[in-house]
Amino acid sequence: MTTPPPPILVLRGDPRALGRQQGAALRAQIHRNVAELLGALMKARPARREQIQAWQARLRAFCFDHWPWLQEEMAGLAESAGLDRETIELLNFRAWQYDVYHAGACSSLAVPDAHGHILTAGTLDDPRHLYAVVQCQPTAGLRYLSFPIAGTTWANRGMNESGLALGISSLICPGVKFDLSHLVPADLVFRFMLQYCGTVAAIESACRSYKFFCNLVAVDRHGGLFACSRYGDGLTVYPAAPAGAVLTNHPLEPAATALRARGFTGTDPGADSLERLAELTAWNTAHTGRATIADARALLGGESKFGRVNNPNTAFATIAVPQTDPHTLWLAQQPVMAEGFQAFDVRTGESVR
Repeated sequence: MTTPPPPILVLRGDPRALGRQQGAALRAQIHRNVAELLGALMKARPARREQIQAWQARLRAFCFDHWPWLQEEMAGLAESAGLDRETIELLNFRAWQYDVYHAGACSSLAVPDAHGHILTAGTLDDPRHLYAVVQCQPTAGLRYLSFPIAGTTWANRGMNESGLALGISSLICPGVKFDLSHLVPADLVFRFMLQYCGTVAAIESACRSYKFFCNLVAVDRHGGLFACSRYGDGLTVYPAAPAGAVLTNHPLEPAATALRARGFTGTDPGADSLERLAELTAWNTAHTGRATIADARALLGGESKFGRVNNPNTAFATIAVPQTDPHTLWLAQQPVMAEGFQAFDVRTGESVR
């Protein structure tokens, strides 16, 4: 038995058209997501609601000032899905995690193959039923393929037509104090990155420009590799080692030391982040200079030894080698199996294998 290929939703046109197409295609899923993710919020006490509304107003001003096209896309989503704009904004701004930026178990890696080309791979770990697989063809910017929660204008793990592959992992920092008035939704930053960034230099610039919480690994078609932890006002860029890069869900040094000054109590022992990091680092070391797509498929589609890289929450896994195939993203959906990977053209959303 092999996991079927994921359905690809192709969106084309100006921002409002992109929103309308998603809203029409995923209307039922969007309503389920609103009920599941925002239901408790809608019943919150008035004082709590006032806090969130003020937070929402700040984000609306910031996001629509920096990325004005998102306002039109969210408006199209609301119209087509039959929801009010405030609800769609709350979904896009991740309001169900208001003041909670600790979630997820994603993994990201990059490793050179036999020719020195960088293979990048990893997982998106979250409930599969919340997500769609979207290939976006905007009238402005780059075409890309990524995995938004249905009802959002997000991007995250994915690849664009410039051959930029993006891998992200939640940055879980128990005890850290952060200022809600300065944080930006990471998922909207990732959307900007995939639509408008073609190189790792552009990714680094975006990471320095926007304050969000996440670990990130990016690889471009020129052989560039960028890995970092972004934690609100702080940014730690990790130097690329001979064995590439691996990030799971906790900060590495010197980011960990910087975060301890802000209350970081250490890696959450229940999240298996240290184990995932050790497992993937060992894999990277063993495959440096010889990694192949088949190796990565076996890693991500197999049973994890002890770090739960492929775990019950692994919704999607991706693999790319931008230098040799700048338009191809291999992906598999839950349950991720080595045989379940299929290659897609990020410019069209069509299968290429």
